[in-house]
Amino acid sequence: MRKLQSYGPSIIVLITAVVVLIGGPLAIEKLTYAHTSARIVQASQRLDNSTVLEQMNQAYRDIASLVEPSVVHISAEAEIRDRFGIRQVNSGSGWIFDVKGHIVTNYHVIKDAKRIQVQLHTGKLRDAQIVGFDRFTDIAVIRIPSGMLHEAVLASPGETVQQGDMVFAFGSPFDFRFSMSSGVVSGMGRYVGVIHDERERWSGYENFIQVDAAINPGNSGGPLTDIRGHVIGMNTAIATGGKSSLTEGQFAGIGLAIPLSMIRPVVEQIIDNGFVAKGYLGIHGRKLSIKDIQEFENLGFADGLGVMVTSADPDGPAFAEGVKTGDIITRVNEEVVDTLNQLQAVISSMRPGEIARLKLWRYEYETKQGRTMTIAVPLIRMDSARVTGFLPNDHPKDSLRELGIAHLTTSSLSIAKNMNVQYVAGVMIEAIVPDSYLEQYAAPGFIITRVGDKSIRNVDEFFDAIDQYNIRNGVVFTIRPPKGRAFPVRLKTP
Repeated sequence: MRKLQSYGPSIIVLITAVVVLIGGPLAIEKLTYAHTSARIVQASQRLDNSTVLEQMNQAYRDIASLVEPSVVHISAEAEIRDRFGIRQVNSGSGWIFDVKGHIVTNYHVIKDAKRIQVQLHTGKLRDAQIVGFDRFTDIAVIRIPSGMLHEAVLASPGETVQQGDMVFAFGSPFDFRFSMSSGVVSGMGRYVGVIHDERERWSGYENFIQVDAAINPGNSGGPLTDIRGHVIGMNTAIATGGKSSLTEGQFAGIGLAIPLSMIRPVVEQIIDNGFVAKGYLGIHGRKLSIKDIQEFENLGFADGLGVMVTSADPDGPAFAEGVKTGDIITRVNEEVVDTLNQLQAVISSMRPGEIARLKLWRYEYETKQGRTMTIAVPLIRMDSARVTGFLPNDHPKDSLRELGIAHLTTSSLSIAKNMNVQYVAGVMIEAIVPDSYLEQYAAPGFIITRVGDKSIRNVDEFFDAIDQYNIRNGVVFTIRPPKGRAFPVRLKTP
């Protein structure tokens, strides 16, 4: 009996093997089918009795219902001359900022546009006009006639965006209008050098939110929202296999969005004034290296991240309030800053006169101790021409003091007659900044006939031509005196 019990399992296995041999593959197939059928029934019953996924589904639908009416498709017709003639370019997305008809989008979407048409979520088309733009942040505001508009719901200033947050991107990727995609925040404070002109001559202020929600050409200008459908940013760029782009390529897992903290102050200034005045701190700095962090940790620096001040402009507000070379700035108004680009982006989004509260760490070599402090710095207005090399939108059209021209005007027969000089088409210099470089070569009455390789006939053409150059690097002007031959002069900001 004991022998039978000990051999029992073996006998069962043997019997099973015999059955399998007798039944063959058909028996195995039937057994597998029965098991699969049972799993299907169980899964179906669990899904029928569970409301979790249906709640998620409904939440996604609610976000779409909340956001979509504020999203618009933008068609911007621009005349760009090339060897193929004139072609029309640019389409993208935007979102309704207020019921007055102001719409926020990217500057690169409406750049050089001669005509802008907006399609609402209902399919209705409305013509739009440019209110203003800030090319250094790639933000623009256009306006359509008001009436029957649904404005976007903006996140409150107190709402924070963090890595891992679920987000939703809206827009018209590849012209599939009013599309929605989802993902998570992959990173914060990204700088990729994507905001630049066609000749790669300058970079703007970047502090991007990185997301893995699908963003493709056509999404630019569309809103990025949180799980409540509140706008937290604006889709702007994509990274495509080793390069970042505003207008080229396809989604490769990295999308970039301008945070609302940068958008809101720029848009409000554009609506109020038609231009953007940026705050200026007046420091130079660099990101801390690993060696820096290790060294300063041994001296008591606990934050780990920050921007080291390498110099402070003696005429700048930071220097006046006591910021010193060697200070490590870790926060601006409680916003963490890790790189110089991030610090510049935060400061540039503030208005002149606003207070930048800098949290910084300073090592006192006299006492051999480090300490954390907060310094309140009232920002002054950034001189865009001197800092960036490009003129702001509100630059006066009767002077270019940055290059030594105190006053200029379109040359005309009457002005030439009053000044007793020969009429020449161009822009006449009426006054020169004393002790400027230009004073060595020109005088009132001289005519600027060319900027670079472009002939100019009036003040508007003059500033349109200047706009193509970084005046920090210099611009060649062709100047003609009242008597004598024209000559070139290269001028740049001091």
